Amino acid sequence: MNPLIAIRLIVAILAFPLFAPSSGAAAENLRSFNADSFEQIRAAHAGKPFVLAFWSIYCAPCREEMGLWRALRERYPGVPIVLVSTDLPPEWPKVQRFLAQYNPGPVEHWAFADEYVERLRFSVDPKWQGELPRAYFFDARHAVQVRTGVEPQWMNDWFARQLRK
Repeated sequence: MNPLIAIRLIVAILAFPLFAPSSGAAAENLRSFNADSFEQIRAAHAGKPFVLAFWSIYCAPCREEMGLWRALRERYPGVPIVLVSTDLPPEWPKVQRFLAQYNPGPVEHWAFADEYVERLRFSVDPKWQGELPRAYFFDARHAVQVRTGVEPQWMNDWFARQLRK
């Protein structure tokens, strides 16, 4: 092999991790979201603000929202973000690829683990009919504001308010 080609190949192999999506490890750690998970998540974040956001690989606005979650997490690292894919276990490999591609950053990842999705949605919000993206913004007292769709300015303002409290 030509020494110049060998050097280029080695440099390319060593540089690859610098350009690979960084959320791969998080995507591999999908936690199973079942009917009890919502209360577990709330308890884990007791006394502090956090966001619980639902999305799907089939939701076009969710792609845009992933970049927004990454930016918000970077700007406001003290406010945890919990992302829950509404896709079922047979689609988890696609969920992992989606997360690697759209890289929401260092956030907690869950995915629906029960085919009875209505029960899962009801465990979170009896009024939720499945529209996506859907997010629940909990302040430190766990008063919640529910938003459907992507609203960058509103979301940024909410995060900023949590740090001022």
